[in-house]
Amino acid sequence: MAYTAVLERLKEERRKLEEVIRQLEDQKKEIDKNYESILQEERKLYDQLRTCRDTYQYSRLEMRLSMMANTRREWEAKKEEIDRKLRGYREELAKILRRIEYLKPKTQRG
Repeated sequence: MAYTAVLERLKEERRKLEEVIRQLEDQKKEIDKNYESILQEERKLYDQLRTCRDTYQYSRLEMRLSMMANTRREWEAKKEEIDRKLRGYREELAKILRRIEYLKPKTQRG
């Protein structure tokens, strides 16, 4: 009886973790999409900067490029944070799955 209660609790934790992982993966996709667009814009600004000959426009492009680089760094930090969270939740899920497998009766293992 005690094993079934523990097993049910672990299965509930597993469901919760899987839902959190799904949400984080959705956030990661959105962050990756935004990061790629920022990176593309930054590359475009670099190209414009290389071909620019006007000093006034060059300084404006430098400022925009600096702002884009800062934005890119912020998104990189968000991306790394989501990756760390995902790694942690996946490790926790793996531990729970191992515990569930261990607590299952031998006839149900397979």
